[in-house]
Amino acid sequence: MQGKSFVSLIIVLIAILIGLNSVYVIDESERALKLRLGKVERNADDLPVVYEPGIHFKYPLADKIIKLDARVQTMDPAPDVFTTSNKQFLDVDTYVQWKVNDFSQFYLRTNGQFRQAESFLERLVDNGLRDQFGQRTLQESISEQREDLMEEIRQDVNSRVPEYGIEVVDIRVKKVNYTAEVVGRVYEQIKSERQATAIDIRSQGQKEGNILRAKTDADVQRILAEADQYARTTRGQADAEVAEIYANTYNKNPEFYAFLRSLDAYKKTFNDKGDILVIKPDSEFFKYLKNSKGK
Repeated sequence: MQGKSFVSLIIVLIAILIGLNSVYVIDESERALKLRLGKVERNADDLPVVYEPGIHFKYPLADKIIKLDARVQTMDPAPDVFTTSNKQFLDVDTYVQWKVNDFSQFYLRTNGQFRQAESFLERLVDNGLRDQFGQRTLQESISEQREDLMEEIRQDVNSRVPEYGIEVVDIRVKKVNYTAEVVGRVYEQIKSERQATAIDIRSQGQKEGNILRAKTDADVQRILAEADQYARTTRGQADAEVAEIYANTYNKNPEFYAFLRSLDAYKKTFNDKGDILVIKPDSEFFKYLKNSKGK
């Protein structure tokens, strides 16, 4: 009795194992091919059968499931050097996004090896970049024409990859640099241009400075001339007023005016103790000293 229970248990376990090995699940991001006894399962058109996401069944031991990634793949090759039409060398860094759109064809050509597909794709993209950059100048390669360049390469590559069951979704240039050899020359050219610009700016500044100084000097001379003319005019008016005052004073009392003028003359003449004046005693100069009336 115990022997029969043990055998039944073994049978149940085997049945469970067979059941588990008869079911497989394909994720949403995957597609699958079935190998039966080592050969790809094919449909009536002799094409490999591609299984969509979901739960599927297989024969245990006889069937083997090959799952393939259905998501968009990103290929990031190493930067490479390309030559433009005007013989400029550029260090170009790109990336490529691609996906499998025919899983049966993809498996037949690559045996499901994504690296093999990328190796083929990398050669095509490299040839396309080399050809497109070779048709454009440096300015065109880094201007808005770069979008057209990438689109032309994508279309050209897609026309060559259907046999691999893949499709290029996008090609983008991450970075475009001068090569190390060109960078030195470009730097020297930029330096020379900046020096020439600096010389031109300094020359222009000196020219404007000379013009400004000349204008300032002219303004100073004009202002000085106007000030001198104004001073002369003012002095002339002041002298005229003084003369008029003297004249009015003289007309009011000529004798008293003459007396004041004589006092001023005495004061100026004998301003210092060492001053000596040699003159006749009866000179008109001493008339107010000898007689208060000047007679």
